[in-house]
Amino acid sequence: EWGSMAKNTPGTITLVGSGEMSPSMGKLHRQVISRIEGPVRPVFLDTPAGFELNADQIAERAIEYFDKHLGLDLGVVTFKAASAANPERIERALRQLREANYIFAGPGSPTYAIRNWRDTPILRAMAQRLANGAHLVFASAAAIAVGRHSLPVYEIYKVGEEPHWVDGLDLFEPYGFELAIVPHWNNNEGGVYDTRYCFVGQPRMRVLEQALPATAAILGVDEYTACILDLGGGEAQVMGAGK
Repeated sequence: EWGSMAKNTPGTITLVGSGEMSPSMGKLHRQVISRIEGPVRPVFLDTPAGFELNADQIAERAIEYFDKHLGLDLGVVTFKAASAANPERIERALRQLREANYIFAGPGSPTYAIRNWRDTPILRAMAQRLANGAHLVFASAAAIAVGRHSLPVYEIYKVGEEPHWVDGLDLFEPYGFELAIVPHWNNNEGGVYDTRYCFVGQPRMRVLEQALPATAAILGVDEYTACILDLGGGEAQVMGAGK
């Protein structure tokens, strides 16, 4: 049942197909923020792009975006790599997450995010905050990572591995969903070749569909589009360019 494991009313998970820090998506962030009573305490979690040399610049862009478009001070929760996190860093990150009521994560690598969040206090803290009413906004790589079945997009699209799913972090399991989340659903950056379905294209997506268990559902999210899943209210809302 919806929210059956949560003592309090759970919050929302918002899945963003792309453009999470574009001016046009400010309306989405404001819509989620409007659900918060009292002070808004947003944080950006930098793990999905923790391996990239410009990871700090991505976080700085998020800070600037929240200041310019939302008028909010955005905290940064730094957890770039589980292997590099000492107890002091972990405790600081956990303190920030426990105080936050708006947790935002986005670009990077889905499989990197999965490896570095799985079985960590960071993931447990996010799940607990969600259960207790906080609002989580996951875009692109982070959105893929939190499903039950996750798309290893770089490994397939860039490295040439056969189409397959990997075990995701499954934040939705307590709420009765078995999801494979696919952002960039209607991507057309390839021009003359098919980059729909998060760059894997239709032939590979057909293989991927067949590889899922019958109990699972693919949730595709178009570019510059978001799906707000209200786990406490049992409702979903779609916002942005997609229909």
